[in-house]
Amino acid sequence: MQQALKFRLPQGGLRMVLGSLLAGLPLSLAAPAAVAQGGADQASGGSLMIEEIIVTARKREESLLEIPESLVAITGDSIARENLRTLEDLGVKVPNLNLATRLDGFPNVSIRGLGSFGNTQGVGFYLDDVQVFSDASSRFGDLERIEVLKGPQGTLYGGSNIGGAIKFVSARPDPDATFGRVKLQAGEQSLLDGEASVNLPLGGGWAMRAFGFAAGNDGYLKNPNRTRVNGLRTDNDEDVGKMDEWGLRASIAGPLSERLSAYASVRYNEFDGPNNTWVRELDPDQLEHPNVVATSSNPRHKRDTIGLMLELVLSLDGVDVTSVTSFTDTDSERYTDLDIREEFLLDLIRPEDMTVYTQELRFTSTSDGPLQWLGGLYYSLYEEEMDADLIWFDTQALPDGNFTGTLGCFFEQPTCSGVWNGEGAMEQEFLSLRTPFEKRLRDKSHMAAFANLTYALADGWELAAGLRIDRWRNESDNLDSGIASKRQSTEVLPRASLSRQFDNSMLYATIARGYEPGGFNLASFPGVNELFGFDAEKATSYEIGWKGGDAAGRVVATAAAFYIDYKARLIEYQAADESGGIIEGIVNLGDSKQFGLEADIALRLTDALQVALSAGWVDAQWKDGTSAAGVDLSGETPPVVSDFNFSVSADYRRPIQNGMDFIAGVQVGHTGSYEGLSPWNPVTNPSYTVVNAQLGVAGENWQLMAHVKNLLDEDYYNDVQHFPNYHVLDGGDSIVIGTLGQPRLLSLSLSFFF
Repeated sequence: MQQALKFRLPQGGLRMVLGSLLAGLPLSLAAPAAVAQGGADQASGGSLMIEEIIVTARKREESLLEIPESLVAITGDSIARENLRTLEDLGVKVPNLNLATRLDGFPNVSIRGLGSFGNTQGVGFYLDDVQVFSDASSRFGDLERIEVLKGPQGTLYGGSNIGGAIKFVSARPDPDATFGRVKLQAGEQSLLDGEASVNLPLGGGWAMRAFGFAAGNDGYLKNPNRTRVNGLRTDNDEDVGKMDEWGLRASIAGPLSERLSAYASVRYNEFDGPNNTWVRELDPDQLEHPNVVATSSNPRHKRDTIGLMLELVLSLDGVDVTSVTSFTDTDSERYTDLDIREEFLLDLIRPEDMTVYTQELRFTSTSDGPLQWLGGLYYSLYEEEMDADLIWFDTQALPDGNFTGTLGCFFEQPTCSGVWNGEGAMEQEFLSLRTPFEKRLRDKSHMAAFANLTYALADGWELAAGLRIDRWRNESDNLDSGIASKRQSTEVLPRASLSRQFDNSMLYATIARGYEPGGFNLASFPGVNELFGFDAEKATSYEIGWKGGDAAGRVVATAAAFYIDYKARLIEYQAADESGGIIEGIVNLGDSKQFGLEADIALRLTDALQVALSAGWVDAQWKDGTSAAGVDLSGETPPVVSDFNFSVSADYRRPIQNGMDFIAGVQVGHTGSYEGLSPWNPVTNPSYTVVNAQLGVAGENWQLMAHVKNLLDEDYYNDVQHFPNYHVLDGGDSIVIGTLGQPRLLSLSLSFFF
């Protein structure tokens, strides 16, 4: 496992000087975006100089500080110590990264204002070089590191990486030792969490590694409709946010011959949790952040995923040939109470099956010399089948008024009186009407060829250039109407950089392009059954930066400035249709531009204390002539672009007695205010600050820790937007919905190492 950055300061004067400097630093400096975060987990003593961090941002192993782009690497030590298990945990740690789990189980993510929350991701998620399309919010665990690549990554990673890429790099089997870890955690909200990993040598250079976890909690959202809704009996669980998840991953690696090696893994994940448990707000200017979700039936999401991956590496003279093959299958069923109240109008049920196949063939130079090159071919096929229905309950809201009805029962778990018929409704006592919402087949494919060259010139200069030719295709069938259509195009994605290495620092300039493929909106509601197309969005990024540190390697810092030209920006929206149902779609709204700055610093103040700070600022505006729904958006800020973010962390570890160490850590993450969806009627999500902390002791083969998330019990939303108001008693045409963030959570964990 790559160890974290370590620093040693001499006793006396320099320590005092740096301490004084740190006290005066603005919070706009931070844990280097180009520097690994983490690392105070190991006992003090030994060298505290910076260790080289190896990453694979450019699909070859390189020193993190020599890559001419902004990059965050979070080590496995930091992941374990801080309990970084969810996307939200990662989102509050990295400035200019807005990341949390969308309430339907998909990520909400943007980087530097690129990408958008909802169905238009724009940021790629990867597990061991395999792009994860269907379950990026799954818990992976047993990771060597997480890499966050900022800015368009189209040349090496293709479509759906317009804002950047987030790479989960798992710890690989080690043929030289047997070791493992068991960790148990319990806390508030009935939190129970257990995970274990083991590494076993098999002989002959082969080894296997296994990881498993099981977790559950009652959550922090409450449904007061436990016994009766509109006079009808229910057995809703008060804990509407209750979640259970478990998963396994096993891998094996070793040589097949003198030149050929293999790495294979299989994973399975099963999730049973809340779905679209939105909090209702009636006043967009006075958000109250209640934890009540007063639905008639608890919205739920059940998802299971199996993933297979095979990597083969053939080492030839001067070149490695790498083949990466993957197959992923995800079955998902989501039920949403759309009026988010006691039953008044309508619900939504979305069964969905997704299969993904990817194949990459890569050639990488391995010889010494000024010229290093990489090239390859890529293919992916994403197949999705959706069979979604709107479920109507109020007779006055139905088009013909002929139905009476009320509660529905889903997931084979009756939540109201009557007889379950196994098909999503009651056999007697209650009637409801289903109308098509999304009945579709969708195939999305990519075929690409790519290359990247770096050439070391004289006097520390390096020139890099890359190009990708990416052919995307989207075929969609509206199964309710029989309408089918396809869209396809070829994108040319260049990348170039020029850098200059000095003794202890580097200057660089980089130009990169990325895109998000186009596709179709499917409209199925009374009277309308169509496919509406949208085009690809594109972005070109210009970045200049500096990376460096002091001559003794005690301090490392980075700074970057960027400008991004964003074309045909994709935005998701929801609106009520004429029949009272809901339209959900994606539209190319217009062009925008954004400027930004990032800066960070990491240093060790004493043998026991390491401090890191990082920050980012983005100013984004719609270009002149952009309008929507009769609103001129010229000069306005696009959605989900947080203006100012910072992160501060401190890690402390020192020996105490009897071979034990005292451990403490604190992380402060600030997210600036931003405009939620939709752009023509936005809701401002106020800024918020989340403080996490850890305190504990560790022995030779055990560790006992106390953890607190959101120490100050800050009220905040991960996202907010206007939404159609189906409960007319509230008044008004729309309400505000939000994903409530984690309140204060206390827990204890006990880890054993062998």
